[in-house]
Amino acid sequence: MRIKPSLKSEQFIESVYMRVGAENKAVFARSAIALALAEGVPRDFALEPASGKDIDLDTIAKELIIVFRAAINYRAGKILNDTEFLQEFRRYFEWGCQKMRKIWEEDAGEDNVKFAAELLKRTKMSDTKDIHYKTKNKTRREPLYKIVTSEVKLQILNETESWSLNGPGTDNGLLIISGAPGAGKTQLALDLLAQLSEQGLRFAFFDLKGELEKDETNENLMENRKKFFEQTGASYIRLIDESLPINPLWRETDDTANSQIAYEMSALFSCFVPSLGAIQIGQLQDSYQELESPDFYSWFNHLEEQGISGVHREILKRICEYRVFSNAANAIPLENWLNSSLVIDFKKLGNDDVTKALAVTLLLNMLMKKLNSQLAPINNIQPLKMVLFVDEAHLLLPKEGRTGLLGSLARQGRSWGFPVWLASQDIQSFDIKGSKAVDFSELAKCGVHFTPGNLSPAEKKQYLGGIPRDLQKYEAAVRINNNLTVGAVRQYWKNGGRL
Repeated sequence: MRIKPSLKSEQFIESVYMRVGAENKAVFARSAIALALAEGVPRDFALEPASGKDIDLDTIAKELIIVFRAAINYRAGKILNDTEFLQEFRRYFEWGCQKMRKIWEEDAGEDNVKFAAELLKRTKMSDTKDIHYKTKNKTRREPLYKIVTSEVKLQILNETESWSLNGPGTDNGLLIISGAPGAGKTQLALDLLAQLSEQGLRFAFFDLKGELEKDETNENLMENRKKFFEQTGASYIRLIDESLPINPLWRETDDTANSQIAYEMSALFSCFVPSLGAIQIGQLQDSYQELESPDFYSWFNHLEEQGISGVHREILKRICEYRVFSNAANAIPLENWLNSSLVIDFKKLGNDDVTKALAVTLLLNMLMKKLNSQLAPINNIQPLKMVLFVDEAHLLLPKEGRTGLLGSLARQGRSWGFPVWLASQDIQSFDIKGSKAVDFSELAKCGVHFTPGNLSPAEKKQYLGGIPRDLQKYEAAVRINNNLTVGAVRQYWKNGGRL
Protein backbone atom coordinates (compact mmCIF):
# COMPACT_ATOMS: atom_id res chain seq x y z
CA MET A 1 0.00 0.00 0.00
CA ARG A 2 1.22 3.49 -0.86
CA ILE A 3 0.25 7.08 -0.14
CA LYS A 4 1.21 10.30 -1.90
CA PRO A 5 2.12 13.04 0.59
CA SER A 6 1.89 16.78 0.12
CA LEU A 7 4.97 18.58 -1.13
CA LYS A 8 5.14 20.55 2.16
CA SER A 9 5.34 17.38 4.26
CA GLU A 10 7.88 15.80 1.93
CA GLN A 11 10.13 18.87 2.02
CA PHE A 12 9.78 19.23 5.80
CA ILE A 13 10.91 15.64 6.44
CA GLU A 14 13.67 15.92 3.83
CA SER A 15 15.14 19.08 5.35
CA VAL A 16 14.76 18.37 9.08
CA TYR A 17 15.01 14.64 9.87
CA MET A 18 18.80 14.50 10.04
CA ARG A 19 19.06 17.86 11.80
CA VAL A 20 17.19 16.42 14.79
CA GLY A 21 19.17 13.16 14.83
CA ALA A 22 16.60 10.79 13.32
CA GLU A 23 18.32 7.70 11.94
CA ASN A 24 16.33 7.92 8.69
CA LYS A 25 13.26 9.57 7.19
CA ALA A 26 11.01 6.61 7.96
CA VAL A 27 11.74 7.00 11.68
CA PHE A 28 10.90 10.69 11.51
CA ALA A 29 7.68 9.97 9.60
CA ARG A 30 6.65 7.39 12.22
CA SER A 31 7.12 10.06 14.88
CA ALA A 32 4.72 12.34 12.98
CA ILE A 33 2.07 9.62 12.81
CA ALA A 34 2.51 8.77 16.50
CA LEU A 35 2.11 12.44 17.42
CA ALA A 36 -1.10 12.70 15.38
CA LEU A 37 -2.49 9.51 16.91
CA ALA A 38 -1.72 10.81 20.39
CA GLU A 39 -3.49 14.14 19.83
CA GLY A 40 -6.10 13.26 17.20
CA VAL A 41 -6.82 15.00 13.89
CA PRO A 42 -9.40 17.83 13.80
CA ARG A 43 -12.44 16.99 11.69
CA ASP A 44 -12.08 20.20 9.70
CA PHE A 45 -8.40 19.57 8.85
CA ALA A 46 -7.94 20.24 5.11
CA LEU A 47 -5.35 18.19 3.28
CA GLU A 48 -2.77 19.87 1.05
CA PRO A 49 -2.64 18.62 -2.58
CA ALA A 50 -0.92 15.23 -2.89
CA SER A 51 1.99 16.41 -5.04
CA GLY A 52 4.91 14.63 -3.35
CA LYS A 53 6.49 11.29 -4.26
CA ASP A 54 4.74 8.02 -3.44
CA ILE A 55 5.61 6.48 -0.06
CA ASP A 56 5.36 2.77 0.70
CA LEU A 57 3.55 2.21 4.02
CA ASP A 58 5.81 -0.75 4.76
CA THR A 59 8.78 1.63 4.56
CA ILE A 60 7.24 4.08 7.04
CA ALA A 61 5.46 1.79 9.45
CA LYS A 62 7.37 -1.50 9.19
CA GLU A 63 6.27 -3.79 12.02
CA LEU A 64 4.11 -1.02 13.53
CA ILE A 65 1.60 -1.11 10.66
CA ILE A 66 -0.71 -3.37 12.71
CA VAL A 67 -0.50 -0.98 15.67
CA PHE A 68 -1.16 2.08 13.50
CA ARG A 69 -4.11 0.37 11.80
CA ALA A 70 -5.64 -0.62 15.13
CA ALA A 71 -5.19 2.92 16.49
CA ILE A 72 -6.72 4.52 13.39
CA ASN A 73 -9.66 2.09 13.50
CA TYR A 74 -10.13 3.00 17.16
CA ARG A 75 -10.12 6.71 16.36
CA ALA A 76 -12.58 6.13 13.50
CA GLY A 77 -14.87 4.03 15.67
CA LYS A 78 -15.10 1.23 13.09
CA ILE A 79 -13.07 -1.25 11.04
CA LEU A 80 -11.87 0.58 7.94
CA ASN A 81 -11.38 -1.13 4.60
CA ASP A 82 -8.07 -0.70 2.76
CA THR A 83 -9.19 2.38 0.82
CA GLU A 84 -10.59 4.08 3.92
CA PHE A 85 -7.51 3.19 5.94
CA LEU A 86 -5.17 4.72 3.33
CA GLN A 87 -7.22 7.92 3.33
CA GLU A 88 -7.12 8.14 7.13
CA PHE A 89 -3.44 7.17 7.31
CA ARG A 90 -2.60 10.06 5.01
CA ARG A 91 -4.70 12.46 7.16
CA TYR A 92 -2.80 11.42 10.30
CA PHE A 93 0.52 11.61 8.46
CA GLU A 94 -0.15 15.11 7.10
CA TRP A 95 -1.52 16.41 10.41
CA GLY A 96 1.48 14.96 12.26
CA CYS A 97 3.91 16.60 9.84
CA GLN A 98 2.10 19.93 10.18
CA LYS A 99 2.22 19.71 13.98
CA MET A 100 5.89 18.74 13.99
CA ARG A 101 6.74 21.58 11.62
CA LYS A 102 5.05 24.03 14.01
CA ILE A 103 6.89 22.54 17.00
CA TRP A 104 10.21 22.70 15.14
CA GLU A 105 9.86 26.24 13.82
CA GLU A 106 7.81 28.04 16.50
CA ASP A 107 7.90 26.14 19.79
CA ALA A 108 11.48 24.86 19.61
CA GLY A 109 12.99 27.61 17.48
CA GLU A 110 14.81 24.92 15.43
CA ASP A 111 16.64 23.77 18.57
CA ASN A 112 17.23 20.00 18.76
CA VAL A 113 16.89 19.63 22.53
CA LYS A 114 13.77 21.80 22.80
CA PHE A 115 12.23 19.89 19.90
CA ALA A 116 12.88 16.57 21.65
CA ALA A 117 11.43 17.87 24.89
CA GLU A 118 8.30 19.16 23.17
CA LEU A 119 7.72 15.84 21.37
CA LEU A 120 8.20 13.80 24.52
CA LYS A 121 5.83 16.07 26.44
CA ARG A 122 3.11 15.82 23.81
CA THR A 123 3.31 12.04 23.38
CA LYS A 124 3.85 11.38 27.10
CA MET A 125 6.87 9.18 26.36
CA SER A 126 9.81 8.95 28.75
CA ASP A 127 12.26 7.87 26.09
CA THR A 128 12.44 7.08 22.39
CA LYS A 129 14.17 4.18 20.76
CA ASP A 130 14.67 5.55 17.30
CA ILE A 131 15.66 9.22 17.69
CA HIS A 132 18.50 10.69 19.68
CA TYR A 133 19.26 14.38 20.16
CA LYS A 134 22.51 16.18 20.69
CA THR A 135 23.58 19.37 22.41
CA LYS A 136 26.98 20.93 21.95
CA ASN A 137 28.52 19.11 24.90
CA LYS A 138 26.11 16.31 25.71
CA THR A 139 24.38 13.44 23.94
CA ARG A 140 20.96 12.39 25.21
CA ARG A 141 21.33 8.89 23.74
CA GLU A 142 24.39 6.95 22.67
CA PRO A 143 24.99 7.01 18.89
CA LEU A 144 24.27 3.84 16.96
CA TYR A 145 27.98 3.35 16.32
CA LYS A 146 31.17 4.44 18.06
CA ILE A 147 34.76 4.40 16.93
CA VAL A 148 35.76 0.74 16.86
CA THR A 149 38.97 0.12 18.77
CA SER A 150 38.94 -3.68 18.66
CA GLU A 151 40.40 -5.76 15.85
CA VAL A 152 38.01 -6.23 12.92
CA LYS A 153 38.43 -9.57 11.15
CA LEU A 154 36.70 -10.53 7.92
CA GLN A 155 36.08 -13.99 6.55
CA ILE A 156 36.45 -13.97 2.76
CA LEU A 157 36.90 -17.60 1.81
CA ASN A 158 34.78 -20.28 3.47
CA GLU A 159 37.69 -22.39 4.61
CA THR A 160 40.63 -20.08 5.32
CA GLU A 161 41.77 -17.78 8.07
CA SER A 162 40.18 -14.35 8.29
CA TRP A 163 41.76 -11.07 7.11
CA SER A 164 42.47 -8.40 9.72
CA LEU A 165 41.30 -4.98 8.57
CA ASN A 166 43.07 -2.99 11.29
CA GLY A 167 45.38 -5.34 13.13
CA PRO A 168 49.19 -5.38 13.28
CA GLY A 169 50.90 -5.57 9.89
CA THR A 170 48.03 -3.97 7.91
CA ASP A 171 48.95 -0.42 6.99
CA ASN A 172 46.18 0.75 4.68
CA GLY A 173 43.07 -1.47 4.86
CA LEU A 174 42.57 -1.25 1.07
CA LEU A 175 40.41 -4.06 -0.35
CA ILE A 176 39.76 -4.49 -4.08
CA ILE A 177 37.28 -6.89 -5.69
CA SER A 178 37.19 -7.70 -9.39
CA GLY A 179 34.93 -10.00 -11.35
CA ALA A 180 32.63 -10.19 -14.36
CA PRO A 181 28.86 -9.74 -13.83
CA GLY A 182 27.31 -12.74 -12.12
CA ALA A 183 30.61 -14.02 -10.75
CA GLY A 184 29.61 -13.38 -7.12
CA LYS A 185 31.33 -10.12 -6.19
CA THR A 186 28.13 -8.34 -5.14
CA GLN A 187 27.10 -11.15 -2.80
CA LEU A 188 30.61 -11.15 -1.32
CA ALA A 189 30.41 -7.37 -0.90
CA LEU A 190 27.11 -7.60 0.99
CA ASP A 191 28.44 -10.39 3.17
CA LEU A 192 31.54 -8.35 4.07
CA LEU A 193 29.43 -5.28 4.88
CA ALA A 194 27.21 -7.39 7.11
CA GLN A 195 30.32 -8.78 8.81
CA LEU A 196 31.41 -5.19 9.54
CA SER A 197 28.04 -4.48 11.16
CA GLU A 198 28.31 -7.63 13.28
CA GLN A 199 31.49 -6.10 14.74
CA GLY A 200 29.99 -2.64 15.29
CA LEU A 201 31.69 -0.90 12.34
CA ARG A 202 29.58 1.25 10.05
CA PHE A 203 30.00 1.65 6.29
CA ALA A 204 29.08 3.89 3.35
CA PHE A 205 28.29 1.82 0.25
CA PHE A 206 28.30 3.84 -2.99
CA ASP A 207 26.02 1.55 -5.02
CA LEU A 208 26.47 2.83 -8.55
CA LYS A 209 24.50 -0.05 -10.16
CA GLY A 210 21.56 -0.26 -7.79
CA GLU A 211 22.40 -3.68 -6.38
CA LEU A 212 20.11 -3.05 -3.40
CA GLU A 213 17.16 -1.50 -5.22
CA LYS A 214 13.68 -2.90 -4.61
CA ASP A 215 12.50 -5.48 -7.15
CA GLU A 216 9.10 -6.86 -6.16
CA THR A 217 9.32 -9.47 -8.94
CA ASN A 218 12.36 -11.12 -7.33
CA GLU A 219 11.27 -12.76 -4.09
CA ASN A 220 14.74 -14.01 -3.12
CA LEU A 221 16.31 -10.61 -3.74
CA MET A 222 13.65 -8.87 -1.65
CA GLU A 223 14.10 -11.34 1.21
CA ASN A 224 17.88 -10.86 1.21
CA ARG A 225 17.47 -7.09 0.89
CA LYS A 226 15.16 -6.95 3.90
CA LYS A 227 17.51 -9.14 5.93
CA PHE A 228 20.52 -7.01 4.97
CA PHE A 229 18.97 -3.71 6.09
CA GLU A 230 17.59 -5.20 9.29
CA GLN A 231 20.97 -6.74 10.07
CA THR A 232 23.11 -3.69 9.30
CA GLY A 233 20.72 -0.89 10.32
CA ALA A 234 21.84 0.99 7.20
CA SER A 235 19.92 3.95 5.79
CA TYR A 236 18.99 3.63 2.11
CA ILE A 237 19.03 6.68 -0.15
CA ARG A 238 18.01 6.41 -3.80
CA LEU A 239 19.16 9.46 -5.70
CA ILE A 240 16.60 11.42 -7.72
CA ASP A 241 13.88 9.93 -5.49
CA GLU A 242 15.53 11.80 -2.63
CA SER A 243 18.52 14.06 -2.01
CA LEU A 244 21.62 13.57 0.05
CA PRO A 245 21.14 15.79 3.13
CA ILE A 246 24.63 17.28 2.95
CA ASN A 247 26.39 19.96 0.91
CA PRO A 248 29.90 19.00 -0.26
CA LEU A 249 30.82 22.63 -1.01
CA TRP A 250 32.01 25.09 1.60
CA ARG A 251 33.80 28.40 2.05
CA GLU A 252 36.84 29.27 4.13
CA THR A 253 37.10 32.57 5.99
CA ASP A 254 40.65 33.19 4.82
CA ASP A 255 40.79 34.45 1.21
CA THR A 256 43.87 32.41 0.36
CA ALA A 257 42.35 29.22 1.75
CA ASN A 258 39.09 29.92 -0.04
CA SER A 259 40.96 30.42 -3.30
CA GLN A 260 42.54 27.01 -2.82
CA ILE A 261 39.13 25.41 -2.16
CA ALA A 262 37.75 27.01 -5.34
CA TYR A 263 40.72 25.69 -7.31
CA GLU A 264 40.33 22.17 -5.95
CA MET A 265 36.60 22.02 -6.65
CA SER A 266 37.14 23.22 -10.21
CA ALA A 267 39.97 20.73 -10.66
CA LEU A 268 37.65 17.87 -9.68
CA PHE A 269 35.33 18.96 -12.48
CA SER A 270 38.20 18.99 -14.94
CA CYS A 271 38.95 15.35 -14.11
CA PHE A 272 35.51 14.07 -15.06
CA VAL A 273 33.80 16.50 -17.43
CA PRO A 274 34.73 15.86 -21.08
CA SER A 275 36.21 18.70 -23.12
CA LEU A 276 36.46 21.11 -20.21
CA GLY A 277 38.95 23.80 -21.21
CA ALA A 278 41.12 26.18 -19.21
CA ILE A 279 38.69 29.08 -19.69
CA GLN A 280 35.77 27.07 -18.34
CA ILE A 281 37.80 25.83 -15.38
CA GLY A 282 38.72 29.44 -14.63
CA GLN A 283 35.06 30.47 -14.82
CA LEU A 284 34.11 27.75 -12.34
CA GLN A 285 36.90 28.84 -9.99
CA ASP A 286 36.11 32.57 -10.17
CA SER A 287 32.40 31.95 -9.71
CA TYR A 288 32.95 29.70 -6.71
CA GLN A 289 35.10 32.30 -4.96
CA GLU A 290 32.32 34.89 -5.19
CA LEU A 291 29.71 32.73 -3.45
CA GLU A 292 28.96 33.62 0.18
CA SER A 293 27.45 30.20 1.01
CA PRO A 294 28.42 27.92 -1.87
CA ASP A 295 26.16 25.09 -2.94
CA PHE A 296 25.34 23.73 -6.38
CA TYR A 297 22.21 25.82 -6.74
CA SER A 298 23.96 29.13 -6.05
CA TRP A 299 26.96 28.08 -8.16
CA PHE A 300 24.74 27.33 -11.16
CA ASN A 301 22.68 30.50 -10.68
CA HIS A 302 25.83 32.62 -10.51
CA LEU A 303 27.08 31.27 -13.84
CA GLU A 304 23.65 31.78 -15.39
CA GLU A 305 23.42 35.37 -14.14
CA GLN A 306 26.77 36.07 -15.78
CA GLY A 307 25.50 34.65 -19.06
CA ILE A 308 28.08 31.86 -19.04
CA SER A 309 27.18 28.76 -21.01
CA GLY A 310 28.97 25.52 -21.78
CA VAL A 311 29.37 21.96 -20.60
CA HIS A 312 30.44 23.05 -17.09
CA ARG A 313 27.19 24.97 -16.57
CA GLU A 314 25.18 22.02 -17.91
CA ILE A 315 26.82 19.64 -15.43
CA LEU A 316 25.95 22.00 -12.57
CA LYS A 317 22.41 22.20 -13.92
CA ARG A 318 22.09 18.40 -14.00
CA ILE A 319 23.27 18.08 -10.40
CA CYS A 320 20.66 20.66 -9.38
CA GLU A 321 17.87 19.07 -11.41
CA TYR A 322 18.66 15.63 -9.98
CA ARG A 323 18.65 17.22 -6.49
CA VAL A 324 21.73 15.16 -5.64
CA PHE A 325 22.78 17.37 -2.71
CA SER A 326 21.08 19.64 -0.20
CA ASN A 327 21.35 23.40 -0.42
CA ALA A 328 23.56 25.26 2.04
CA ALA A 329 20.66 26.40 4.25
CA ASN A 330 19.26 22.91 4.92
CA ALA A 331 22.44 20.81 4.85
CA ILE A 332 23.35 18.90 8.00
CA PRO A 333 26.91 18.44 9.33
CA LEU A 334 28.82 15.61 7.69
CA GLU A 335 29.52 13.98 11.07
CA ASN A 336 25.78 13.71 11.79
CA TRP A 337 25.09 12.10 8.44
CA LEU A 338 27.82 9.51 8.98
CA ASN A 339 26.33 8.47 12.30
CA SER A 340 24.88 5.29 10.77
CA SER A 341 25.72 2.99 7.87
CA LEU A 342 24.62 4.24 4.45
CA VAL A 343 23.68 2.74 1.11
CA ILE A 344 23.56 5.37 -1.66
CA ASP A 345 21.84 4.04 -4.79
CA PHE A 346 22.87 5.83 -8.00
CA LYS A 347 20.97 3.62 -10.46
CA LYS A 348 18.30 6.17 -11.42
CA LEU A 349 21.06 8.41 -12.80
CA GLY A 350 21.21 5.87 -15.61
CA ASN A 351 24.21 6.20 -17.92
CA ASP A 352 25.17 9.62 -16.60
CA ASP A 353 28.55 8.40 -15.43
CA VAL A 354 29.93 11.94 -15.22
CA THR A 355 27.43 12.95 -12.53
CA LYS A 356 27.84 9.63 -10.71
CA ALA A 357 31.62 9.97 -10.60
CA LEU A 358 31.48 13.64 -9.60
CA ALA A 359 29.01 12.98 -6.79
CA VAL A 360 31.10 10.19 -5.29
CA THR A 361 34.32 12.17 -5.70
CA LEU A 362 32.87 15.28 -4.06
CA LEU A 363 31.63 13.23 -1.11
CA LEU A 364 35.01 11.55 -0.66
CA ASN A 365 36.77 14.89 -1.03
CA MET A 366 34.59 16.48 1.66
CA LEU A 367 35.21 13.57 3.98
CA MET A 368 38.97 13.68 3.40
CA LYS A 369 39.15 17.45 3.95
CA LYS A 370 36.81 17.66 6.95
CA LEU A 371 37.53 14.43 8.85
CA ASN A 372 41.17 13.69 8.17
CA SER A 373 42.42 13.68 11.75
CA GLN A 374 44.85 10.89 12.59
CA LEU A 375 43.69 8.20 15.04
CA ALA A 376 46.57 6.84 17.07
CA PRO A 377 46.77 3.01 17.26
CA ILE A 378 45.75 1.41 20.56
CA ASN A 379 47.73 -1.72 21.45
CA ASN A 380 48.72 -2.06 17.76
CA ILE A 381 45.07 -1.86 16.68
CA GLN A 382 44.08 1.00 14.36
CA PRO A 383 40.76 2.57 15.51
CA LEU A 384 38.16 2.71 12.74
CA LYS A 385 35.12 4.91 12.08
CA MET A 386 33.62 3.78 8.77
CA VAL A 387 34.49 1.73 5.69
CA LEU A 388 34.06 3.55 2.36
CA PHE A 389 33.07 1.10 -0.38
CA VAL A 390 32.80 2.23 -4.02
CA ASP A 391 31.23 -0.16 -6.52
CA GLU A 392 32.03 0.30 -10.22
CA ALA A 393 35.19 2.08 -9.10
CA HIS A 394 36.53 2.20 -12.66
CA LEU A 395 34.28 5.24 -13.20
CA LEU A 396 36.59 7.13 -10.87
CA LEU A 397 39.80 5.69 -12.30
CA PRO A 398 39.72 5.83 -16.11
CA LYS A 399 42.69 8.06 -16.85
CA GLU A 400 45.69 9.69 -15.26
CA GLY A 401 45.04 12.69 -13.05
CA ARG A 402 41.93 11.23 -11.45
CA THR A 403 43.65 8.99 -8.95
CA GLY A 404 45.03 11.59 -6.55
CA LEU A 405 41.99 11.64 -4.26
CA LEU A 406 41.38 7.89 -4.17
CA GLY A 407 45.10 7.26 -3.98
CA SER A 408 45.38 9.46 -0.88
CA LEU A 409 42.38 7.79 0.72
CA ALA A 410 43.68 4.32 -0.11
CA ARG A 411 47.03 5.08 1.49
CA GLN A 412 45.96 7.21 4.46
CA GLY A 413 42.24 6.54 4.98
CA ARG A 414 42.84 3.73 7.46
CA SER A 415 44.91 5.99 9.75
CA TRP A 416 41.99 8.48 9.68
CA GLY A 417 39.55 5.68 10.52
CA PHE A 418 38.19 5.36 6.96
CA PRO A 419 39.48 2.26 5.11
CA VAL A 420 38.66 2.22 1.39
CA TRP A 421 37.24 -0.71 -0.59
CA LEU A 422 36.87 -0.69 -4.37
CA ALA A 423 35.05 -3.04 -6.76
CA SER A 424 35.22 -3.24 -10.54
CA GLN A 425 34.73 -5.76 -13.33
CA ASP A 426 38.38 -5.95 -14.38
CA ILE A 427 41.53 -6.13 -12.29
CA GLN A 428 43.27 -4.05 -14.96
CA SER A 429 41.04 -1.10 -13.96
CA PHE A 430 43.00 -0.78 -10.73
CA ASP A 431 46.35 -0.36 -12.50
CA ILE A 432 46.47 3.33 -13.44
CA LYS A 433 49.10 4.57 -15.87
CA GLY A 434 50.62 8.00 -16.28
CA SER A 435 52.40 10.65 -14.26
CA LYS A 436 50.19 10.12 -11.21
CA ALA A 437 50.14 6.36 -11.48
CA VAL A 438 48.69 4.29 -8.65
CA ASP A 439 48.58 0.50 -8.97
CA PHE A 440 45.72 -0.22 -6.58
CA SER A 441 46.05 -3.94 -7.23
CA GLU A 442 49.58 -3.80 -5.83
CA LEU A 443 48.74 -1.33 -3.06
CA ALA A 444 45.79 -3.39 -1.77
CA LYS A 445 46.40 -5.49 1.31
CA CYS A 446 43.55 -7.75 0.20
CA GLY A 447 42.48 -8.48 -3.38
CA VAL A 448 39.64 -10.81 -4.40
CA HIS A 449 39.50 -11.74 -8.08
CA PHE A 450 36.64 -13.86 -9.41
CA THR A 451 37.50 -14.03 -13.10
CA PRO A 452 41.29 -14.18 -13.46
CA GLY A 453 40.72 -16.46 -16.48
CA ASN A 454 40.19 -13.24 -18.46
CA LEU A 455 43.84 -12.31 -17.88
CA SER A 456 46.72 -13.19 -20.14
CA PRO A 457 49.48 -15.38 -18.65
CA ALA A 458 51.66 -12.29 -18.28
CA GLU A 459 48.85 -10.39 -16.49
CA LYS A 460 48.18 -13.34 -14.16
CA LYS A 461 51.81 -13.27 -13.17
CA GLN A 462 51.86 -9.48 -12.85
CA TYR A 463 48.73 -9.10 -10.71
CA LEU A 464 48.48 -12.41 -8.89
CA GLY A 465 51.84 -14.11 -9.19
CA GLY A 466 50.22 -16.97 -11.11
CA ILE A 467 47.16 -19.13 -10.39
CA PRO A 468 47.53 -22.82 -9.47
CA ARG A 469 44.28 -24.05 -11.12
CA ASP A 470 41.11 -23.07 -12.94
CA LEU A 471 38.32 -21.62 -10.80
CA GLN A 472 34.82 -22.97 -10.34
CA LYS A 473 31.68 -20.84 -9.88
CA TYR A 474 31.80 -18.68 -6.72
CA GLU A 475 35.51 -19.35 -6.37
CA ALA A 476 38.11 -16.61 -6.44
CA ALA A 477 41.82 -15.98 -6.23
CA VAL A 478 42.42 -14.11 -2.97
CA ARG A 479 45.67 -12.27 -2.42
CA ILE A 480 46.29 -11.13 1.17
CA ASN A 481 49.61 -9.47 1.98
CA ASN A 482 51.03 -10.95 -1.26
CA ASN A 483 50.01 -14.52 -0.32
CA LEU A 484 47.67 -16.11 -2.88
CA THR A 485 44.88 -18.55 -1.96
CA VAL A 486 42.18 -20.05 -4.18
CA GLY A 487 38.83 -21.23 -2.86
CA ALA A 488 35.07 -20.80 -2.44
CA VAL A 489 34.12 -17.23 -1.55
CA ARG A 490 31.44 -16.27 0.96
CA GLN A 491 28.08 -15.15 -0.46
CA TYR A 492 25.48 -13.15 1.46
CA TRP A 493 22.51 -15.22 0.26
CA LYS A 494 24.24 -18.27 1.72
CA ASN A 495 26.36 -17.05 4.66
CA GLY A 496 24.34 -14.01 5.74
CA GLY A 497 27.33 -12.09 7.12
CA ARG A 498 27.46 -14.25 10.24
CA LEU A 499 30.91 -15.11 11.54
